[in-house]
Amino acid sequence: MKLLFRLLIILIVSTLNREIVSAQHSNSFAGIRFGYALPLGQFASHDFDTQSGGGYALLGKSFGAEAAWFISPKLGFGFDISTNSFGFASGYYADDFIKNIPIYTSLDLLSGPYKLTTYMAGVYYKFSLTKKFSSTVKVMGGMLRARTPDQFFGGIEDGVRVTFWKTGSTNSQPSCLAGVSLEYRLYQQVSLLMQADLAYARMAFPFINAGERYNRVMQIPVFRLQPGINVHF
Repeated sequence: MKLLFRLLIILIVSTLNREIVSAQHSNSFAGIRFGYALPLGQFASHDFDTQSGGGYALLGKSFGAEAAWFISPKLGFGFDISTNSFGFASGYYADDFIKNIPIYTSLDLLSGPYKLTTYMAGVYYKFSLTKKFSSTVKVMGGMLRARTPDQFFGGIEDGVRVTFWKTGSTNSQPSCLAGVSLEYRLYQQVSLLMQADLAYARMAFPFINAGERYNRVMQIPVFRLQPGINVHF
């Protein structure tokens, strides 16, 4: 009985494996990307407001992993995970802080980076350009998790030296992403590519100021340009 059960399991697994292999195409892939991420809109703006102004984000770095399974030579489904880090324009922010809050005559600011992580899933459409070159368009939805910088302030307020610490805030919100890549088939199973993505989310970072809780609402559009490599299966 046990032998029969084992044979049945082996038969089922073998059948499923044949079905999966027959459904796959060499366009299916897993790969990594690494490159730059450009903050846009309010996220990069130097519009000063402590609760609703710009994010003062600088050009950042991005690293990600991606995989897709193609059910036909052109159509596939997959996921994309990336981590992104953006510096903070401390000098510009300190200057604007003094201009807008005149009780301060000087301000020094040490700031950590913004940290963003995206988790996306969506649809891929691939088309050939030449024998070696192809392009893939994708539309995805998912979640963006972001953390604002930890910051240390030191300044002169009404002639008195003051220091204070601003702890970063974390928030997760639904996000969307659209992207396109240009791919060169280096070998049968290996491709090099250049990928451009645009991701967007509207965040609401919780803060407490003078005992009162408020949400720092910020629109975060990010453009990523990443070279990468795909391994096809």
